[in-house]
Amino acid sequence: GIPYHSIETMLAEAPDYGHVTTSEALSYYIWLEAIYGRETGDWSRFNEAWDVLEYLVPSDSIQQAGMRNYDPSSPATYADEHELPDYYPSQLEFDKAVGSDPVHSDLADAYGPSIYLMHWLMDVDNWYGFGRGTEATFINTFQRGEQESTWETIPHPSIEEFKYGGPNGYLDLFTIDNSYSTQWRFTNAPDAEARAIQGAYWGNKWAKEQGKGSQVKSVVEKATKMGDFTRNNFFDKYFYEIGSAENGNPTPGTGYNSSH
Repeated sequence: GIPYHSIETMLAEAPDYGHVTTSEALSYYIWLEAIYGRETGDWSRFNEAWDVLEYLVPSDSIQQAGMRNYDPSSPATYADEHELPDYYPSQLEFDKAVGSDPVHSDLADAYGPSIYLMHWLMDVDNWYGFGRGTEATFINTFQRGEQESTWETIPHPSIEEFKYGGPNGYLDLFTIDNSYSTQWRFTNAPDAEARAIQGAYWGNKWAKEQGKGSQVKSVVEKATKMGDFTRNNFFDKYFYEIGSAENGNPTPGTGYNSSH
């Protein structure tokens, strides 16, 4: 099953409730089972761990619906980021120019339009009640600037259908818009992807040393795909030229001049 982030229910860490799971936890799970395979020669648990990790990858048919309509020349609507939660919601600025996404077309040509990266946070037992029954459910927290602590965050559903919260769901707590629409919003924490890919690398190396490389081939292929998608993480969501925001007037990037 899906592991908890921690055995404790109350904590002050990335989440404040321990019986969620995080992409961080899943990445360590890959490492643990890679080491288990090295020590025992049994790679079935390593393969199973990647299957569990994929619960945090939003499904392309439903949870990433609309990605076929994504326009890489207009990747996001700008909203100022503020230091303190008190300064939110932030006004969406539809007339402010943003850069273009230079990696989407290559990735879409190779793999299709959906993104093969993990969302960082899942309510394992549906404790917050945004899902169905006790099914694991995507949730999110941090939305209101760099000073927002884990105790100040507002847990909310990643798939916003206006079922919970106010008339606009939770959206108007974070942004000011003329007209709110149902949507999905996922957050990627790529240190977890990097750690999972490292675990897959070593799992592959150790399995090959045992003459069992074929047993982990599927995981290696998926880790390779995930590694390709981490190219997205070299950019911010507005694709501005690096360093151009210092004067408060960032320059929209083209090509890779917005890559960190």
